[in-house]
Amino acid sequence: MQFSPSPLEQHFFRDDTFYIKRDDILNNDFSGNKARKFHYFLTHNFSSIKRIISYGSNQSNAMYSLSVLAKRKHWEFIYFCDHIPNFLRQNPIGNYAYALQNGMKIIETKSRYLDSLQYRRKDSLFIEEGGRQSESEWGIKRLAEELTEDIAKTGIKDPYLFLPSGTGTTALFLQKYLTIPVFTCSCVGDDDYLQKQWKMLSPDLKNAPLILKSSKKYHYGKLYSESYAIWNELQETMGVTFDLMYDPVGWNVLMEHIKTLQGTPIYLHQGGLLGNISMEERYKRKANML
Repeated sequence: MQFSPSPLEQHFFRDDTFYIKRDDILNNDFSGNKARKFHYFLTHNFSSIKRIISYGSNQSNAMYSLSVLAKRKHWEFIYFCDHIPNFLRQNPIGNYAYALQNGMKIIETKSRYLDSLQYRRKDSLFIEEGGRQSESEWGIKRLAEELTEDIAKTGIKDPYLFLPSGTGTTALFLQKYLTIPVFTCSCVGDDDYLQKQWKMLSPDLKNAPLILKSSKKYHYGKLYSESYAIWNELQETMGVTFDLMYDPVGWNVLMEHIKTLQGTPIYLHQGGLLGNISMEERYKRKANML
């Protein structure tokens, strides 16, 4: 399975020019960085594999994309998470609901990583949380090649790339293949957590992306009024819908630094919009934050 290159669009936001790499519309089932991270598994033959084992959060974009991969390959998919809220269990929505429809078997456990290891067999494909593994480099390299072509075609002056990070896998491999600066910010843990994720893939971090620090500590999965506000503002200004988990943090951090960064920003839209279904429901239930 091959993906056509995603478009690079010019937009304006708060008096600045931005280019948006629209990986969110790359593919309906494998949008954004999951399409890139799992491209290797989609395009290679694994004749001895019968199931996928992975772990992560109960609304993970990777979880849904892996359920699609398993369904396409006719593999079993077993997924471990540490908590499934009763509301979600009784009212399945978003990535969780679609992954279940694709045949995912989900196991709730406080030791999701250790328990997932016990299910590994010779016929199992083990995928780290969020797709943090060396095989992700295959598809991310192609993304870097696309970006290089995009920059040459559009003639962007002094470009730099920005993207928010979970495990930081996409940012790390992009900086490896791009000659322009790659900036990112931490969305799951702190900056030390992000660097630890990188070291699992590349012990030598001489060419690692640059982490932009935020003046505010954002806790993963927590609702923030300013996050919902900038998400709406981006949609109204650009006509582009972003992810409600990572992108509001990313845009708030980028806008905090935009006047000190030299050059023209390219923002990588990594998709994950199915997760918005559950996030919007959470914001509605916290109506006092809107």
